[in-house]
Amino acid sequence: MKKLTKRILSVALAMVFAVCMLTNTVFAANSLIASLNTTTYLALGDSITAGYGLSDPDTESFVTLFGNEIGATTINYGVSGLTAATLAETLATGEYDTYLAMVDVVTITIGGNDLMQAFYEYLIGVCNTTYGTSYTADDIKTWFTDGTSYQTQISTVMAFLQTDAGITGATTAVSEAATTALANIQSIITKILTVNPDAVILLANQYNPYTSLAALSDYASISTMFDTAVTAFNALLAQVGAMGDNVVVVDVYSAGVATNVNILTMNFDFHPNASGHEAIAAAMVAAYETVAASEETEPEEEVAPVETGTTEATEAVSESTATTENPTTGIAISLIPMAIALAGVALSKKK
Repeated sequence: MKKLTKRILSVALAMVFAVCMLTNTVFAANSLIASLNTTTYLALGDSITAGYGLSDPDTESFVTLFGNEIGATTINYGVSGLTAATLAETLATGEYDTYLAMVDVVTITIGGNDLMQAFYEYLIGVCNTTYGTSYTADDIKTWFTDGTSYQTQISTVMAFLQTDAGITGATTAVSEAATTALANIQSIITKILTVNPDAVILLANQYNPYTSLAALSDYASISTMFDTAVTAFNALLAQVGAMGDNVVVVDVYSAGVATNVNILTMNFDFHPNASGHEAIAAAMVAAYETVAASEETEPEEEVAPVETGTTEATEAVSESTATTENPTTGIAISLIPMAIALAGVALSKKK
């Protein structure tokens, strides 16, 4: 359907171009035709999409790298701290419908905050129950992203993760959050497909940011717990890929994403660094090219030929010629063959 739509638009714009030649607006028409051949890309998601932690997100983020690689006009709506629930609610309002309707490709990074929030809330709940404290999930988030200043607090909560009960409890909490996140992600995909059924949707799965901790006896349990939870979540996300031929779950987990985990300073920040973003971009590009290649092999939908020479068509042209005083009308009609040729050029460039 999208190919058919592009073809019709190309013909229409080419005809506009022919008429504009007579009214000195050639440049405007050229701009319209050029825009038809430009891929439009919308990035939705959390702090990874926003480029949090990078020295220069405008050049280092996977969004920029991916957009440049596929030659797209990029719109980035990444929001740090965004959860699947919040994104689903925002899309449901129709706030992004205008953008969704016009784009060719959408990338989504979402779900990580849902899992991390569940992890923080579990740990802080156990800590408060055990020690009679009143810490919040935001407190523990601060501890884990600035480990140097909060080594005492981290040591306290880490003690819970050194036991089988602690691992089981944390894994259960994160797994429950994963199930809820999946339902919201399915709502997100459904909304996008409803507004724009032809858009290529690339959803990143989750990576384990703490893989490197497996080699440290004091923190190996964290790596194990996250790997178990993330693997289970990614298995759930596989269901999303079945929602459409143009919906792909991109395997970021296996892409070798380097992260900002700094073991020496006890910094447990889970955001990817510049190398991590390069890995994400490469995985996104590979997935996009696979979808694009499959679309190119689909049979073209035939456009019904326009009948000419009928009595009705002849009368319509005659009436138009008789009722207008514009001397360029006849010239414009004679330029239709050239317009159709221009449409063919536009289509060949799109391919």
